[in-house]
Amino acid sequence: MITELFSKLHHESITNKPDMKNLIRLLPVVIAAGIIFTSCEGPMGPPGKNANDVCLTCHNTANQDAKLAEYHLSKHYLGTSSARNTKYCARCHTNEGFQEITGDGKFVVAAEIPNATRINCETCHKHAAFDFNGDTVSMVLRTTSPVALNYNNNATTTDFGSINNLCVTCHQIRGVTAVNYTDANGKVQTFNQLPFFPLDNSKENTTVKYQVGQSFAVHDGNQSNLFAGINAYEYAGKTYTRTWKHSSNACTDCHMNQYNPDTQTGGHSMIVNEDACMACHGEDKLTPVRTLIDAKRIELAELLVARKIFKKTVTNGVASYSAEPSHDFYGVLFPTTQTSTIFATALVSANATSPTTGTIVYGNTVTLATDNDYANRIGREWKYGELGAAYNYGYINSELSLGVHNPTYALQVLQNSIDWLNAN
Repeated sequence: MITELFSKLHHESITNKPDMKNLIRLLPVVIAAGIIFTSCEGPMGPPGKNANDVCLTCHNTANQDAKLAEYHLSKHYLGTSSARNTKYCARCHTNEGFQEITGDGKFVVAAEIPNATRINCETCHKHAAFDFNGDTVSMVLRTTSPVALNYNNNATTTDFGSINNLCVTCHQIRGVTAVNYTDANGKVQTFNQLPFFPLDNSKENTTVKYQVGQSFAVHDGNQSNLFAGINAYEYAGKTYTRTWKHSSNACTDCHMNQYNPDTQTGGHSMIVNEDACMACHGEDKLTPVRTLIDAKRIELAELLVARKIFKKTVTNGVASYSAEPSHDFYGVLFPTTQTSTIFATALVSANATSPTTGTIVYGNTVTLATDNDYANRIGREWKYGELGAAYNYGYINSELSLGVHNPTYALQVLQNSIDWLNAN
């Protein structure tokens, strides 16, 4: 192909000397072709190897199709992520959003992404170079840079390891989110939805108002925090063990272990092939951990219900627990008896698409009504230790592994919360 291009270039220069436009037009094509073919004929990978032999080891149709089939089993593919294309969600729920935030180093995208696509191969993968004698990982992954944890308001970066940093970019506790709201008088103001992060155990003897519209939810993504044994609420004077025997593992060691076609786990499904775990451990180590942590999770939740910090709801025999605000949106204490007094009982999402720009205008409206949930109100401010216990419930419940990512730290987080509530 290169020989043909040079022949054509030579022919143009001889037969059409007065007109150099064709010659100039062909130069970029020749240069590009030279680069491509030089790259694919040199000693890429192991010295002396033909690039075709090295590249095609992975980049062949059969292998690519197999990896894609595995990926189609994963939550990253099956989830409704691309529909979550708004400013605060698109960063991790869309392909374009993740590429944007890893490209510009910002925590949220500039604006919502109307035609966003789901997470795909190039969300996490890139090719930055072809000389794989060096740092191969950084050349094939979208990012390997240390991560600024949002729980800490992005103030400092933490290095979880090159492969893990890619995953932690999204699999971390979400942090402060500021939203606009419209009050009863039509005035638009900014409201801090997550005012408690990072929690501070030096405040353990203080109290807090837990108001309508506020949250301390970790947003189903704090796997990295538990794995590293950080960012739970840690009670003053208590000792916490952060590392355990698998702390040096990468996320991919378990979530991309050997693919099992029978169970459709492992590989790019990112569902742990637990049979592979059994091959090493010789017995089921996961079920006992999950059973213990789940029992402690429920024990903590029931203590919080008894204090009216939480409200328990049972649907089709399945119990769920949610935090019960002590104060209305404006910080007025809810009474524990029925009253005709009007309170700001809810903050309702009122996002709208601008007819001129097509972008989303973020806003919420405050609902004013009598309080029908008075029987579940605590009738006082929360103790800060109660806030810590409620947060710790969510830390474990929303993490989704039931302690498997760090059993020792998970058990300490739950047991210390239970002990504090029983002692106070």
